[in-house]
Order: sequence, then C-alpha cells, then structure tokens
Amino acid sequence: MSRAIYRPSGEVIGRPKRGGLYMWGLAVLVGVLAAMAVAAIQALVMYAQFVAFRAPSGRLSSQLTQIPWWVRLIVPIVGGALICLLLRLGISWGWGPAPRAFGLQDIVQNRRLRGTIRSTTLSLRDAFLSALVAIVSLGWGGSSGREEPAAHLGASLAMLPGRLMGLNLAARRMLLGMGLAAAISAALHAPIAGVFLARELVLRRLRLSQMGPVVVASVSAWLFARWAMGGRSVIDIPDVGVILPQVHLAALAALPVLAMFAYAATIIWARTPVMVAAFAAQVRVPLWLLPVFGGAILGVIALTFPQVLGIGYEPLAAGLGGNYTAVLMPVLALAKIAAAAVTFGFRWGGGPIAPALYVGAMIGASLGVAAGLLLGIPAPQVYFGVLGMAIALAVLLDAPFTAAILAVELSGSPEVGAASLLCCFVACMAVRRLAPPMGEETGQMLRWR
Repeated sequence: MSRAIYRPSGEVIGRPKRGGLYMWGLAVLVGVLAAMAVAAIQALVMYAQFVAFRAPSGRLSSQLTQIPWWVRLIVPIVGGALICLLLRLGISWGWGPAPRAFGLQDIVQNRRLRGTIRSTTLSLRDAFLSALVAIVSLGWGGSSGREEPAAHLGASLAMLPGRLMGLNLAARRMLLGMGLAAAISAALHAPIAGVFLARELVLRRLRLSQMGPVVVASVSAWLFARWAMGGRSVIDIPDVGVILPQVHLAALAALPVLAMFAYAATIIWARTPVMVAAFAAQVRVPLWLLPVFGGAILGVIALTFPQVLGIGYEPLAAGLGGNYTAVLMPVLALAKIAAAAVTFGFRWGGGPIAPALYVGAMIGASLGVAAGLLLGIPAPQVYFGVLGMAIALAVLLDAPFTAAILAVELSGSPEVGAASLLCCFVACMAVRRLAPPMGEETGQMLRWR
C-alpha cells in the first residue's frame, strides 16, 4: 500500500512515519525515565508526610488519628502557605494570573502538540514545578492522587528525546503516549491499564497493532517500579475469594448506585474550582492565595475525618478488608468527595484518580455488606469494592477498558475483570446518554483553569 498522501491541490507528500526501530529503543528510555520520576515523587511525598505529620511510610491515616488535634488543624494551613509561594513562582514563570498544578487533563488537551512546548504545558521547567506543588500538597494534607502529576511529568520527560532528535509530529505524539502509559504503569503497577489509558485518551486513532513502543515503555516502567519498591503492591487489595453467581446479579442491581456516586463526584470536583475562582474574583482575592484558605478548610475536615486526607490508599484497603462498618464507609466517601473538592477548588496539587478509587471502594464495599446480608452469604465486599473502584474510574476518565483492566491487575481475579468490563461500559453509556451535559467548563478530563 502506498504511503503517499494526495492533497486537493494535487501535491503529493509522504505519509509521516510513526517510528521505526529507534522508537522501540526510545521506549525503554522513556519507561525508565517515567518510572524514576514516579519513584521520586512517591519518595518525596512520603518524606513530606514524615516532616509534616511524622507519618511512617504509607501510614498517614493511622498517624493522623494519633496526633493532637491542633497539629491536624495547623499543618494543612502551613502546606497551603507553601503552595501559595510555589504558585506565585509559577506566575513569574509565565503561568498567568490563574496558576495551578498540571495533570492528566493537560496531556489530553494538548495531545495534538499544536503550538510551542510552553503553550502545551509540557516544558520540563513547568513540569518539575508542577510536580513540586503536588508533592507539597500530598505531603501536607491534600486529598488527591499522585498519578496525574506523575503522568504529566512522565509525558514531559518523554517529549525530551523528540525535541533533541528533531522527530516528526507523529513520533512525538507516540512519545507522549509512551510517557503517559509508563507513568501510570509505574504509579499503579498496572502495565496493561497504562497502555489502554494511553490508547483511550491520547493515541485514539492509532491501531492496537501499532502500540508496540507504548507497550515496551509501559512494561519497562512497571519492571523498574517493582524493583524500586521491592515488589510491594501499591494498594493492598484483599483476596476476592469465591464469587457465587448470585453475587454477579447483585452487582448489576448495585450498578446504578455506583454510577450515580461516580458521576456526582466527577461533577462536584469539576465545578468546584470554577465556583471558587468566581467567588475569589468577586472578593478580589488573587487565585494564588487560595491554597492557604483551602488548607484551613482541610484542617477542619481532618478534625473529624482524618481518614480522607492524603492519597487514601491505606483507608481504602482497610475498608475493603472489613475494618470499617457499612454505615461508616458511605460517610467517609462523602467526606472524601468534600475534601477532594476543597483540594481541587483551592488549587492544591494532585489529581482525581485516587479519590475516585477511594469513593468507589467505600461505596462498593458498603453495598457488598448489604448484598451479603440479603443473600445470606459472607459479605462480598472486596468484590463490590473493586467493582466500585472500576466504575468510578471509568466514569471519571470515560475510559471503560482501562478501568476494567485495572480491576483485573489490582485484584488478580478474571471474574472481577469480566464483571467490571460489563459494568464500566454500561455506566459510561448511561452517563453519556442520560446524565445532563457537563458543559464547556467541565468537559472530559475536568478542565480546571
């Protein structure tokens, strides 16, 4: 088949190549760079949590329940003040009057790579400063996730070889997908989900048979991250166990509730920054000063619900393991939605993937306890919790394949993956057809400017 492109004027140009063998070699480099960025972000977040709360590695929630109340109240305010200084530095670097940390939505919006590298928010200087904002946010009590800052930094690092080697546009877009897949793979230890996320969000027109370099980058990042973390899992998902047929039917009955919670959380997280920015404009408060006010609100939330601060993977695993009651888990889910809304609205760093997983797990596990009581069987709360995580992620990103595959990789259960695949597609279809339109300011990937 000819690779020529015929323009209406009659001019014949060569079809841009998407990369030869050198792209496969670059894929390994991109995977290692992205994994190193993820490992650095994780290590710095843990160090920041230790400095702020004296929290051991991965035990922020447990530490928050043991420290004095005034520490929980004051530390987020201090963190907000530090973020204010970083955002003010961002203004001096050209971020404009509405500075914020960058994330996954910026990669999706600029996937076509139009304009200069600064206009696409993928310059290394901006990416490192944005990652630093996210590290301070997650270390000092922000209720968000580290996956989006890692993805943005990984994509920015992946663009570097393309600029240095003068690669064409198609090759640089491939590098962008490599960086995204590698960062998500390293952050969640989910190499297959990382590949499908890059396919669903960035490389939408690329055939799966042409995703070889993206696969290499994702697997390379996964292997490096596993080695760096000593083989430890990111989220300690308990064993799912035996799943009875009636449990699958109960899951279908619970699907509307899980989808509604996921959609409500997405809408709240998307619209809160717009409303907060509008209110700040009315009272004439600069947007770069908002984090300190957000820190005060997060401190008040931490007085009652310390489990919702930080990334939240520790209480998520505790909920799936049966350490919380079926009544407490929905309350924690609502508190997490509120805390994440404050984090995003007041321009702290981080992204919504981890909060979405938290909310889906808590609501799903609570419904699993109810299903066990109704069916007269042991509560399948791990199954329902993982299913809720997948549905929440699918609705948030409009990426059902990625969410279902992530459920398989986290749980290790093909049955959970099959149920998640069906439920994620049904939930996404229902949201697209039945839910009110989000509007210009709350479109896909939550445009928070």
